Amino acid sequence: MESHQSYGKMYENCLSHWPVKVESSYVSTSFGQTHVITCGPEEAEPLLLLHGAMYSSTMWYPNIESFSQKYRTYAIDIIDDKNKSMLQKPLESREEYAYWLSEVMDGLGLGVAYMAGLSYGGQLIVNFAMHDPARILKCVVMSPAESFVSFRAEFYAHAFGLVSDPNGVENFNKWVFADRYQLPPYFVDQFQAGVLREDSLSAGKDRKRVWPYVWADEELKSITTDMLLLFGEHEVMYNPLEAMGRAVRLLPHVKAEIVKNAGHILSMEQADLVNEKILQFLSE
Repeated sequence: MESHQSYGKMYENCLSHWPVKVESSYVSTSFGQTHVITCGPEEAEPLLLLHGAMYSSTMWYPNIESFSQKYRTYAIDIIDDKNKSMLQKPLESREEYAYWLSEVMDGLGLGVAYMAGLSYGGQLIVNFAMHDPARILKCVVMSPAESFVSFRAEFYAHAFGLVSDPNGVENFNKWVFADRYQLPPYFVDQFQAGVLREDSLSAGKDRKRVWPYVWADEELKSITTDMLLLFGEHEVMYNPLEAMGRAVRLLPHVKAEIVKNAGHILSMEQADLVNEKILQFLSE
């Protein structure tokens, strides 16, 4: 299995390719140490970024230059996932995930912030919008994990294949990206290392399953936050039109769009277009 040390080196190698100067720090929470990458003007309004599962905050390399020109940007390594955060106490409910994010904001000295997240990170933002909406100025949710509709069976096959199949990472990336986008080799190396890294607390067999989750109608109707919701037209994890339709029907303040020529990881596949859409929405 990959060690935390070798994973850390690959993570730092990915960060070395970022086009902006970054600061790396840790925020103490009830659940452990949360790693945060910070960049952008100190006096600018805050933008929090939450990454997709097992991709870590280094996934924002195609977006960070645009975001950090206008915002003080905080890329947060989601605790209890494969990244540089250090879990000390497992999270066992959706309420605890919201409390964790609130603690991170407190540690960063942020009362409120803009937020943007993809996949798992998008689902956590939807969750936060239900539990602590007063702290979100506006949010952008991209390809949220479940949330509005269930994953297709193919998702679980590919997810389990990541650890059970020697070619699992390659197969997963081919399934998600097809031939539309090529991940940099240094990022693939980090992703592979994260998949192979053994995390004892995260691997507990008796742990309560929290995610993924599809919210009930009444839960979604309770969200009052202004939200930009983006799906890729080539989404493979679920039907994006079905997910968007349910979101538009239930969310009071949502602007939803399908991004052409993109799949699940649309922030990478169509970075320039997505960056433009996000910055325009946040400034409106």
